[in-house]
Amino acid sequence: MYKKIVSLALASLVTVSMLFAGVDIDTAFAAERTSKKEKETEKKAEEFGLEDEVYKDLPTEWDLTDLYADEEAFEDDMKLVEELLPKVEEIKGTLNSVEGILNDLENPDHLKIDAILKKADMYTSFLRSIDASDSWAKKASARYNEVFQKVILAYSFEDSEIMQMPLKKRKEIFSDESLKPYAYSLRNYTDPDFVVLSEEAGRVKALLTGAQNSEDVHDIFDHIDVPKPTLTYPDGKEEPFSDAAYARIIQSNEYDHEFRKEASAVRNAMRQPYANTYAALLEGKMRSNWADAQIKGFDSSLEASLKDSDVEPEIYEKIIDFSHDMLPKIYEYYEARKEILDLDEMCLCDLNIPVTDYDTKEMSYDDAMNKGRKAVSVWGDEYLSIYDMIAKSSHIDVYPSPIKDTGAFESLEGNETTPFIMFNFDGTENYISTLVHEMGHAVYSEFAAENQNEYNNEPGIFTQEVASTSNEIMFNKYMIENAKTKDEKLYWLDKEITLFMGTIIRQCLYSEFEDYCYKTIEEGGSLNADDMAEKWLELNRLYYGDAVSIEDDYGIDWARIPHLYYNYYVYKYATSLTYAASVCQQVEDNGQKEIDAYIDFLKAGASDSPSSLLQIAGVDPLDDDTYKAAGELIGSLIDEFIETSGADKRSSGNSIKIDDRRKDVLTF
Repeated sequence: MYKKIVSLALASLVTVSMLFAGVDIDTAFAAERTSKKEKETEKKAEEFGLEDEVYKDLPTEWDLTDLYADEEAFEDDMKLVEELLPKVEEIKGTLNSVEGILNDLENPDHLKIDAILKKADMYTSFLRSIDASDSWAKKASARYNEVFQKVILAYSFEDSEIMQMPLKKRKEIFSDESLKPYAYSLRNYTDPDFVVLSEEAGRVKALLTGAQNSEDVHDIFDHIDVPKPTLTYPDGKEEPFSDAAYARIIQSNEYDHEFRKEASAVRNAMRQPYANTYAALLEGKMRSNWADAQIKGFDSSLEASLKDSDVEPEIYEKIIDFSHDMLPKIYEYYEARKEILDLDEMCLCDLNIPVTDYDTKEMSYDDAMNKGRKAVSVWGDEYLSIYDMIAKSSHIDVYPSPIKDTGAFESLEGNETTPFIMFNFDGTENYISTLVHEMGHAVYSEFAAENQNEYNNEPGIFTQEVASTSNEIMFNKYMIENAKTKDEKLYWLDKEITLFMGTIIRQCLYSEFEDYCYKTIEEGGSLNADDMAEKWLELNRLYYGDAVSIEDDYGIDWARIPHLYYNYYVYKYATSLTYAASVCQQVEDNGQKEIDAYIDFLKAGASDSPSSLLQIAGVDPLDDDTYKAAGELIGSLIDEFIETSGADKRSSGNSIKIDDRRKDVLTF
């Protein structure tokens, strides 16, 4: 059943005097090397906290020949899939028995098609990540998409054929013991509410795959077509302005509040003339998602998205409620930050500058990976064995280049290879947070691949982000505990709090705005740029409180966010970090017992619903205690930040009323 899927040359100089003196040259050189190594280790131990060096001369470039040796090998696989597709027709009319279903699931030809497409999907996406303009990357991607659509069409009869059977018979078939290993991936077939399109409708939908491409148009329009202004810097230089330039400005102490505020105004003015176009693009995508939800029998786009992710509706409500419950504590943090920075006015553009003069160290990639490993070593030897295997592989592309994608990601489809990771390592200690984040994804993917079958070995974002952000929390904890000065400690406390602000608070804000847009459409309205700006400002003023000034021109900021096109996606970032915080808090409370449970969770892959999987790790997304544990961790960090900084522990509150959506409001 188809599921989508350097070299070192060492030279020795032998001195004649040593030879004549009868000195053991090997011993002498070894002693010298040992002495140098000891001194280097002592220096790193003092400077970076790296007493143990596990990694040295790590590979820094992808070796994609692990996937395909050359272009011919790739094309051979595409042809093989096309040759195997007629065999899919043979299972038509057989999916009405345990034997027929089992044959479909375990058929070697079907599994081969699945494995090839997964490998090809990774390969083509990696080629594009290295250089999207490369002619082979374009050709290979087009060829893959051509074959992939043929596969979707070939299998389009499956769901409708199975669903033609009465529910009673389906339940009888899918309860058979022989299908138990695949039970979770087959769950929809015994769901009385599961709606399947007819075979013909399914074929039409498959043919229309990719036709609704508002998100692609948005990216092209926003990144390329919208004119980019120039900005005059304090030194008088005029330079082209972009989101990347803005990010550099707001993260640097080099610029003052007034210049940061000016840069923010320029960024907002850049998109404002096109507000109606942005609104129309987003409405097109949301209307498409709403239509798809209605076709499947759902009453809302949210309900359809939650069902597709197998997430209980209460979870969405709980994470939004949790973010609101946290706001009084968040206001305390922003008040303290404003006081530390000695600002009469603090705007959103001021929230990323460091609160101390502490300067993070420059580090080599090897040293950064060693330090990251040390920070996550709390997970134990079994975890580290997988971590080391991935780190030492040629499946990590480390350094930025002018033609390479920005950002970072991890990818593994299937179980025929090990995870691939892309970094854009900047040579600083700060980047370790990204290193351990992506390595967290990779270890989870590998554990799942090693312990689950082909249908249960690709965890979704809902649990994947728990595995990655747990590592970030552990890294920041390590840096806070090992800080040598007050400024260093305050710096890392602020970094960890910012992680929670950006991933829980900010993403919940996005999600509430997204929900407002969908509800507007579902109630028969249309997206109006002015109304959207008003709602965006209202939510930002609620979430940031009175300590942070939100300028009216910021009402266009929603237009730059591509995640709004992903159909109730962003709330998953917030839930994941909340559950990761709960996991880390339980490690603090329960030690090895919780660590063992966490490893079991990683091994479980995608073999059950997200809620059931998280319960393996001792986290119940439906239990208020889970959110309380996360709230206690975040609250304690804010208290420690305020105490360390010496700022007043106070909150100005907020002039906007916070909805009391839940009776048992968390306390901190």
